[in-house]
Amino acid sequence: ELAIAQTWHTFTLALSERCKLKLTLNKSNIKKEIFVKKVLVIVCSLLVSAICIYIVIPTSTLFQVIIGAERSIAGLEVKTLKTDSFEIEYLHGGSGRPLILLHGFGADKDNWNRISGYLNNNFEIIAIDLPGFGNSTSELDIDYDVLSQTLRLKKIVDALELTEFDLAGSSMGGYIAGNFATQFPENVRNLWLISPFGIVDSETSEMFAAVKNGQNPAVLPRTEAEFTKLFDFLFVEPPFIPKPIIKHLALESEERVQLNTKIFEQIHRMKNREPTPDFPLERTLKGYKGSVLVLWGNNDRVLHVSGARALKKVLPQAKIEIIDNIGHLPMLENPKATAEAFLSFTGVP
Repeated sequence: ELAIAQTWHTFTLALSERCKLKLTLNKSNIKKEIFVKKVLVIVCSLLVSAICIYIVIPTSTLFQVIIGAERSIAGLEVKTLKTDSFEIEYLHGGSGRPLILLHGFGADKDNWNRISGYLNNNFEIIAIDLPGFGNSTSELDIDYDVLSQTLRLKKIVDALELTEFDLAGSSMGGYIAGNFATQFPENVRNLWLISPFGIVDSETSEMFAAVKNGQNPAVLPRTEAEFTKLFDFLFVEPPFIPKPIIKHLALESEERVQLNTKIFEQIHRMKNREPTPDFPLERTLKGYKGSVLVLWGNNDRVLHVSGARALKKVLPQAKIEIIDNIGHLPMLENPKATAEAFLSFTGVP
């Protein structure tokens, strides 16, 4: 759609210029008239081609093309590794000390594409598809609770031969990252928690208040309509995401309803329609001595921003960064500000 809009814009500008030219046409500018006609033919051809491509090419193919472009711009390439019976896909790029990035529930490694462009000059980026998500092993008969995922993450970093690294996690990924840091503190140089799940002493968020009242969790869409609604729920000002990506992700979420429902229940441990995480971060991180940055959007409707304050009580050394007018996914909604917060925290120029 963006390509079509840009081509149409070019076409209308060219047409306007042609009209102006005709008003002053005389024998001396016949060549200009011919040149403009040629330009119009080319522009029209491009417009028709763009429309045909958009209509004819399957959504899944357009998705791969667009996502591939995002990865390329960020300097990331797809890699795979195996641990036991799991095949793990991840994105890799950049240079510097390793930074492992863990996505949230219902997401995948490509959530980190846009912010990676601001980090890859200082860090070796490793954005993982956690088991159960993206293109990593996703089987219905496997457990995906936080302890299982934490232990799998340890096997992944061992397979990558990493002994010390910075670790970041968004939402569910932050919950896993926090538990990993307490179990394997020798591996984690800096812990970066972005709107993490797993905080029981925070205020009830808009999403969980709705769940308490009988609604389906916004992060667990079952139809394309619910996925579109989720997209609006996650952001204050949604970033530009091409329609083919939204369409593809919506269809994918429909196909994964059964698996996603199982993972949601095992991560959130819903009781009386309220989350009761197995290992709340306030308990697991109490006494943790490592370096911690907690970053949150102040308009997060999925997980209440008061969770940052709750973590500060048990992590007095933690730096709290609240970004104004941002929703649940700061690294997508404002990747530059989110990256700058981490770069400043780590002392990287």
